[in-house]
Amino acid sequence: MSDGEVNIKSDDDGIHTENSDDDKLGYAYIGGGIINIDVVDDGIHAVSVVQVDDGEINITAGEGIEGTYIQINGGNINIDATYDGINAANKSESYNALFEMNNGTLTIKVDEGDTDAIDSNGDITINGGTIDITASLPFDYVGEATLNGGKIIINGNEVSEIPASTK
Repeated sequence: MSDGEVNIKSDDDGIHTENSDDDKLGYAYIGGGIINIDVVDDGIHAVSVVQVDDGEINITAGEGIEGTYIQINGGNINIDATYDGINAANKSESYNALFEMNNGTLTIKVDEGDTDAIDSNGDITINGGTIDITASLPFDYVGEATLNGGKIIINGNEVSEIPASTK
């Protein structure tokens, strides 16, 4: 998607991409436009890559964005989730689980309990942009977490490093 306005309301996933024959496929790309998603399960689910370069994305869901490699290069993303806000999970054997933020604004609010604002079964790399998290468990990761630039706000307080994994 690169322009226009899309409104999705569903009892399942909002945007879901996968290919059962090739796990390199199942790629979601957003380069602009306005997307409003109100769903029960995943707002955006891609087996391989979710890439956001621009646009306004508003997600109310069980889980906000799930994919193996999630890259945010710009845009304004608002996630209100009952489970994880961002989940870089091991869905594809062709990619390593990674959440990467290079620019843009990401606002995540997750419910209390066993929920993570940003969860990666691999690494987290933040090079720029602003991340504003409201959660009891802001980060959960298996690999390394690197903050090279940008701003992270957790429950109203700016932090200078990505907190240690919460699990």
